[in-house]
Amino acid sequence: MLRCIGLSKTFEKNLFDEFDLDLDAGQIVAITGPSGCGKTTLLRCICGLETLDEGHILLDGVDITRMLPEERGIGLIFQRPVLYPHLNVERNLKLGDKQADIPTALAEVGLLGFEKRAVDTLSGGEGQRVALARALLANPSVLLLDEPFSSLDDDLSEKLAKDVRDLLKKRGCPAILVTHNKSIAKLFADVVLSIE
Repeated sequence: MLRCIGLSKTFEKNLFDEFDLDLDAGQIVAITGPSGCGKTTLLRCICGLETLDEGHILLDGVDITRMLPEERGIGLIFQRPVLYPHLNVERNLKLGDKQADIPTALAEVGLLGFEKRAVDTLSGGEGQRVALARALLANPSVLLLDEPFSSLDDDLSEKLAKDVRDLLKKRGCPAILVTHNKSIAKLFADVVLSIE
């Protein structure tokens, strides 16, 4: 499915070196480590927002290392939901797929009836659910999650992590979560890796 072979990246310091990962169809992997260890940069390299110093990324056997981000078919959810405040929930979702069945997409993330809501009225958890729905509307081959539960209180964070895991498993969508929270990593993922 997704293979990362010998990925290396340096900024002011060596962030990761010779990093390997095999992500199978439907598998969820969490990568833990302290702030500043390169977790977010790793995701940005996988989806094409940053370039690698060395290594190759293969998706279904195709080398995507030099492809543009929009050509890779990889979704990314950020730490804080990236929603456009001048658009309501429905119009934000249409950015993922203009022909989308919005009620079905919202029902999938537990927000049926939120179509006309202004995004600035959403709670943090609701905003992340809308961001997730939009990412899934693009039918990504792989979904990358950059600390999407970290800005929520513990109970809400655990509930959202369980809900998102169940949704990804139901869809068979493979995913990589990066987080500093080891308990969320264990709750969310099939496999937990650590980078320091």
